[in-house]
Amino acid sequence: MVTRRSSATPQARNVVVADNDGYSFAVDDLVPQQYRGTDRYLDVIQWNLEWFGASKSTEWDKTRWNLVVGILEKLNADLFVFQEVAGPTETRSGVIDAVAAELTARGAGEYVVDYTRAGGEQRVAMMWDRQWLRAKSEVAELFKRGEHKLGDGSDAFAGRTPLYGWFTGKLPTGPSSRAGGSFDFQMLGVHLKAMADGAAQREESAKVLAKWMRKDAPKVDADVLIMGDFNAPPGDACWAPFHKLEDEGRAGFRKINDPSDFSYLWLDNKKDRYLSRIDLTVASTSSQTRVAGTLAKTVRWKPIEEVIAATQGKLTDRQVTALLKQIKDAISDHLPVFSRFYFTKPARPARPQ
Repeated sequence: MVTRRSSATPQARNVVVADNDGYSFAVDDLVPQQYRGTDRYLDVIQWNLEWFGASKSTEWDKTRWNLVVGILEKLNADLFVFQEVAGPTETRSGVIDAVAAELTARGAGEYVVDYTRAGGEQRVAMMWDRQWLRAKSEVAELFKRGEHKLGDGSDAFAGRTPLYGWFTGKLPTGPSSRAGGSFDFQMLGVHLKAMADGAAQREESAKVLAKWMRKDAPKVDADVLIMGDFNAPPGDACWAPFHKLEDEGRAGFRKINDPSDFSYLWLDNKKDRYLSRIDLTVASTSSQTRVAGTLAKTVRWKPIEEVIAATQGKLTDRQVTALLKQIKDAISDHLPVFSRFYFTKPARPARPQ
């Protein structure tokens, strides 16, 4: 029998893959039949946690921290890419350090964390499970803060430098896994400039990142993922550099980010819709074959779906707005976005450790 990942409790470690693949059960309508129960996948969650670790009150912080840890334990991803989290200083550790320690203590994985240096209490961070992923180089900022500026002197990345990681993942061995193996990928976590007046900065940041994907990323023989809070929907004109990469067949962007979905819990009451899906992914296509009928999906909890269904999809209904306010106040104004990457071809043999 094949084992894939740790479960929520140490006593239940090494469970059968099909029994521990929570997403195949929870969202089985999104998982193609041929991939259910497989152990050959990578799960990534991106989530803007809205000033996580920036204290409001001791009681509120404790309640929120417990809620977030419980959610992350259930999501149980191999890699998390966070935005808006308080990082380490000379006098305290980063807020995600305690989260990683708690998840490890609960047996959810063996998580470690790295942060950007820039960003104050709105930093980008990555947390990964060392049972399945290893960093092949230092997880660090892609470039120095303020390195890319517009003509007016403003920072294209609004002081929040992208966080870069080069990872190798292990595929399990066993009857259904055949030879096991490993795979490499590059991850870039971003938090780009918000609001209408940030369009020029977003456009410049897209030019910088697209150039990096063309010129620098190929120097490492590994696929590229850029994930985070882009602060504009996938069809926005500011993402023209990504659109061009996609049109050239170099990357997936519009086709893998569903514009009809939502991830930011802000309501445009005049139009009876959510602002947009702004938590996005850019993925290189060097070895990508999209599973038919699938897109990266926002994790929407059951109460949201139930309330929206009960109001016939009217997003301005009082029940909907009350529930969204409750979630925003208790957890975050963004929902987590879940992406699962399946491996359908044999990976290269793993090197001896």
